[in-house]
Amino acid sequence: MNKTGIFSALAMTCVLGVGSAGAAASETARQQPTAAQIQQEVDQNLQFLGGHTLKKAKALLEYYGDFAPFGAALMPSGDVKFVWAIRPGEDTAGINPALVLESVRTALQAQAANGRILGSAVIYKYLPTGSGQSAEPQVNIELEYLNGEARVLATKYQKSDDGYAYGDAVRGEFESIVFASQPSSPAAATGTSQGG
Repeated sequence: MNKTGIFSALAMTCVLGVGSAGAAASETARQQPTAAQIQQEVDQNLQFLGGHTLKKAKALLEYYGDFAPFGAALMPSGDVKFVWAIRPGEDTAGINPALVLESVRTALQAQAANGRILGSAVIYKYLPTGSGQSAEPQVNIELEYLNGEARVLATKYQKSDDGYAYGDAVRGEFESIVFASQPSSPAAATGTSQGG
C-alpha cells in the first residue's frame, strides 16, 4: 500500500472508531433511567405484588376460612414465590402470630441481603382494637422494595352466609423491615448495575 492508501485507511479507522464510540456513549446515556422512571417501576412492581398477594390471601380465606401469616418475594424474573412458615390448610389454632411473622420476615431478609429479590410482601390478618367502634378484620399486606420504599395495604373483610365480602384497600406508609439494611440507589431500585 502507498502512503496515501495507508493514510486513508488510518483516517477511516479513526472516523469509524470515533463514530462507534460516540454512538456507544450516546446509547449508554439513553439507557440510564430517570428518577421518575425508577419510581414508576417501583410503583408498578409493588402494585403487581400487592394485587397478586391479596388475591392469594382471599383465596386462602375462602377455601380454608383462615390462614397463618405468610410472605411473598418478587423475583428479578417477575415471578412471585411464596414463603410459608405454616402451610395453607394446616391447623392455625394456638400459633403465635408474632413468631410466625418474624420467621417469614427473617426468610425474606435473607433473600434480600443476598440480592435475590426485588420486592417482598408480608401478609397477615389484623383486627384493629381500641377505636371504640366494632372493628372489622382486615388483611394487611406489608409491601417493600429494594430501594427501601415500604407501604402497607389494608383490606377489610366480612364473612357472611354467602361467603366473604371485601372493602377497598387502603394504603399507608411504614418503616422498611425486610430491606431496612439494603443500599438505596437508582441502580438498586431497578435491579440494574452500572459500570462496565
